[in-house]
Amino acid sequence: MTTPRLLTATLAMMALPMLASAQVNPAFADLAQATEEARTLVQTERKIVVSQALDLTAEEGSAFWPLYDAYMADMKEAGALRVKVITDYAASYDNLTDAVAKQLIADTLKFQEKTLAIRKSYLRKFRKALPETKLARFYQVENKLDAITSFALARNIPLIPQAAPAQPISRP
Repeated sequence: MTTPRLLTATLAMMALPMLASAQVNPAFADLAQATEEARTLVQTERKIVVSQALDLTAEEGSAFWPLYDAYMADMKEAGALRVKVITDYAASYDNLTDAVAKQLIADTLKFQEKTLAIRKSYLRKFRKALPETKLARFYQVENKLDAITSFALARNIPLIPQAAPAQPISRP
């Protein structure tokens, strides 16, 4: 593996808020500890951002934070798929086959579906803990944090290279 690709994979993995080392491609197994440390740090920072954005009362906080911790644990499980996609892509970047590309697409969509399913499943629970305006603000914060993560990943992960044409195109 080339050094720039390893660096890109490392940066991308550290940018994720919901990393789980269980599904990291074996080519990146040596990064498992750094991945776990980065995940813990980012989850802590994410919780601080949510805390500052919501300004919860003591009663709201006692109802919300246990739910939030369970929610983040479920999101971490879903995030394992995203880590798998990134590390599988990095491991096969130089020789990406149609079969691997097909699996990357399927896993990416599965990650997105799981994330949405978790958000939907917690909505009713969060509604019991927060007034609707604070709940809407929470989901806004979640979307913004996810957008920041997606931007960091998009910036650091190169597009799949285009295949060279079989025959050069001749000028008319």
